[in-house]
Amino acid sequence: MPIESDADRAAFVNPDEFGAVAIYTPAGGAASAPFHGQFDDPSDMTDINDVMTIDVRPTFFCRAVDLPGAASTGAGDGLQVAGEGTFHVVSIEPDGTGMVLLRLGAG
Repeated sequence: MPIESDADRAAFVNPDEFGAVAIYTPAGGAASAPFHGQFDDPSDMTDINDVMTIDVRPTFFCRAVDLPGAASTGAGDGLQVAGEGTFHVVSIEPDGTGMVLLRLGAG
């Protein structure tokens, strides 16, 4: 039984606070309705145990229920993020709590 409800998760990605609006388009499929998530486009340098790592891939963190049923990985799916651009979905990574991290590549 999850600790948070879908309503709790929706508040976490509220675009009026720190979220973004996106549209998911599966390869060969119809675009989804707009939904909310958190967009991050870092040039993130992280020091882990004295080893510097750099991750420059943009990501989009959203509720799993907002993704269309036809969402897949690496099959030409796209994500359009309002004000940021259109990206290729590289991977879909569920976190086990009802949220997913979409790793994005150049559109």
